[in-house]
Amino acid sequence: MTKMFKSAMLAATAAVSFTAVPAFAADTAGGTLVVDFDQVFQNSAAGKSASSQISAKYQPIGTQRKAAFDSAVAAYNAQVEAVKKATKPGTQPQGTPALQAAGQRVQQAQDSAEQLNQEVNQVVSYVRSQIVDHARPVAEQIRGEKKAAVVISKDSALASDPANDITATLIQRLDTSFPTASIVLPQQSAGQAPAASNPQAPQGR
Repeated sequence: MTKMFKSAMLAATAAVSFTAVPAFAADTAGGTLVVDFDQVFQNSAAGKSASSQISAKYQPIGTQRKAAFDSAVAAYNAQVEAVKKATKPGTQPQGTPALQAAGQRVQQAQDSAEQLNQEVNQVVSYVRSQIVDHARPVAEQIRGEKKAAVVISKDSALASDPANDITATLIQRLDTSFPTASIVLPQQSAGQAPAASNPQAPQGR
């Protein structure tokens, strides 16, 4: 289950290219600085905190739902075998109410697991958007100090000089200003059901 959350975190960061998050600052004279957001998400205090929170909250639920799914599949397979044994040679197997009910339980268990995965992905997207929001002013501060023109995501650069990579500095400062991200979706904190679609990372100027 822990692997699932790590995969969800990586998939969510890959799903939204940070070419969609343009420069943190207006283009003026000077150089270009880059930030590796994959590293920010994985290694910042906020990212690590969110990963721990997600695992603590969702791993037990995921274990329960996987057990329910496995049990439903086993029961369905048992019904399939029962139908085979009851089928006379030379005749086609006939479905039974018990087989149909078992199939419905498998579908329900699968739907429940998929709903959990969807919520986890929504939470990961929300965490990502918080980190991006708090990274913007930090990146702008570093840009000003280095008198650079712009700060972009490393994903949006075809090539860059490692000397212009400010990821480590940004993470260090971000850890101070934003050490913990929330995994409670705004809809949940307001007492509403989670949104059906993933929240989008906010757009830069």
